[in-house]
Amino acid sequence: MNQADRRVRRTKKVLQESLAVLFNEKKLENITIRELTDYADVHRSTFYAHYEDIYALYTEIEDSVIEQLNQLINENFTVDLTQYYQLLFTYVDQNQKFCKMLFSDHAPATFLARLTVLFQSACFKSWQVILQTEYISGELLYLADYQVQGSFMLVRRWSKSDFSFSKEKLIAMIATIDEEISNQLVKKKFSNRLNL
Repeated sequence: MNQADRRVRRTKKVLQESLAVLFNEKKLENITIRELTDYADVHRSTFYAHYEDIYALYTEIEDSVIEQLNQLINENFTVDLTQYYQLLFTYVDQNQKFCKMLFSDHAPATFLARLTVLFQSACFKSWQVILQTEYISGELLYLADYQVQGSFMLVRRWSKSDFSFSKEKLIAMIATIDEEISNQLVKKKFSNRLNL
């Protein structure tokens, strides 16, 4: 990587982190370019060399987090549940500024909508392996909604508390819930086979 590329990455990182900090104080639409560049100690022309507007910067952050989580999920969805959630919550912990911004009450709905699709897909993949089927029943749709939205609410509450609650306790809690759902699905599948 050449020097110019490093400078661009460093500048973008400063702008992204500055937006995340300012986002904790006010809504995206109320953050001005001048306020952002002053906070980041970057000239306005530098901002415009990389982004069209504040929404483009926000979208880049959102896209990056979604891409990283997608990779993490796809590489690890078959591991033990505790290990799986350890990886996910460690990612959130290591990216607190961005996750706090994206999971906030006043964040644009696009992030949670995209994340919902991503995590529902992971639930379905996991349950299809457990149930040895390709079929996604209406019941699984409801369970996925419950599992995914409940998980998001835990992360949202955790971020609102400035990540003060024990990460290990959260991981144990959500892994236990997910394991119970999986166990119930297996029991139901087994009892349905016995009734055939």
